[in-house]
Amino acid sequence: MYTTRQIVRKLVIGAVALAVAICITIFIRENMDVKDPESALPTLTVTMNGSAAMAPGSVFRAGYEWNFLTTTEKSTPVYSSADLRQVTPPVPMPSRTYLDLDFSIKPKSVVISRADDEKLEAFMELIDVGSGPIITPAATGLYMYRVEADFGWRGSIIYFFTVQIQNAGL
Repeated sequence: MYTTRQIVRKLVIGAVALAVAICITIFIRENMDVKDPESALPTLTVTMNGSAAMAPGSVFRAGYEWNFLTTTEKSTPVYSSADLRQVTPPVPMPSRTYLDLDFSIKPKSVVISRADDEKLEAFMELIDVGSGPIITPAATGLYMYRVEADFGWRGSIIYFFTVQIQNAGL
């Protein structure tokens, strides 16, 4: 029969061993993520009208600042509107389509902006979005969206995607 002291001792040793194993696992995972930070970053999936998702190549991750346990990785290149148009192929869709943003990790905050000028350079923040879906414009045209997601202490990421409204007024 075990004494109370022996039971407590075994429980403490087990808890310490479990804590050490968890710390080692986290350290190994973080070090692997630092070697390939692009694969460790959250992804954004844009769903149209609650069912069809945009192709993964349609959403472009333009820059990030991401904190790992041991280091901070930054990739903040400057893209011109022409560069962004090349890497974000327009996704054709009807007017007034509901777009839902689904992140692989829930962000602390999201700021969504849209450029609808001819050169797709003048981004205006969409203040009526809140936590609901984005509704695409009614007018025919090309629209580029910028999504700035803040993930708290982990960091922030900027995504871009472009939509082509084809049949306005339907």
